[in-house]
Amino acid sequence: MTPLVDAETLERVRASLPWMCRADAEIAMAGISGQVLQQCAADIQQWLRFVVTRDEADPEHPVKPFPIHLDYMRRLMTLLTTEQRLAIVKSRQMLVSWAACAAMVFRARFTPHQAVLYQTQNWPDAVKMVAMPGSGQEGGFAGRCQFIEQHLPHWMRQTVTATEGRLIYPNGSIIEALPGGADKIRSKTASMIVLDEMAFLEDAKGTYTAIAPLVQKGASLVMISTPNGAEGNMFFHLWHGTPITVSQAA
Repeated sequence: MTPLVDAETLERVRASLPWMCRADAEIAMAGISGQVLQQCAADIQQWLRFVVTRDEADPEHPVKPFPIHLDYMRRLMTLLTTEQRLAIVKSRQMLVSWAACAAMVFRARFTPHQAVLYQTQNWPDAVKMVAMPGSGQEGGFAGRCQFIEQHLPHWMRQTVTATEGRLIYPNGSIIEALPGGADKIRSKTASMIVLDEMAFLEDAKGTYTAIAPLVQKGASLVMISTPNGAEGNMFFHLWHGTPITVSQAA
């Protein structure tokens, strides 16, 4: 693969553009941007060089580069984009939720006609991970997937329609937030499903049963949670590989 033209190189080229005529400058930037987009679409590690996160606990420097320099994060992002079924036990401040959001955005923006579902127990929490209504589009607080899209370089951004809990892409893909409950996901058809804080879902077994046919047909399933004991905990059984009985949903 041709070496990626990274953000620093782009800035150097951009600084040199005033020396060119307008037409030549537009051709140069279009060529560079096109090359970078092709490489980003083929490799999430390349795309993550242009992704930033938001750290609400750091008021002085809240916007930070995605931590792709960390070994565990590079490994995690590879797993998120290559494994069909993945269970992740997380602890706080490891940016696992940001990693999941980045993987969802990558899937939606670079692969046409994808239905990416994100489910956590509470609807307000689900919305905050995907897209906030109104103010997020106008410079206010944005959902995390929405924030990633809004802070990509201008030449990489797409015309993404944001509504409460939804991002709709011009390539036919969608990222949709869902509250907890098997009934909330049973009627959905998905390409990728992220169950966040699965150990705390009130009907985790019902949810897993409802989506099992989709996974059998090829949908990707990512299950993430902090620990929540063992007794009657579906996520605990999946993580440790202990036997469970799951009936097939219609």
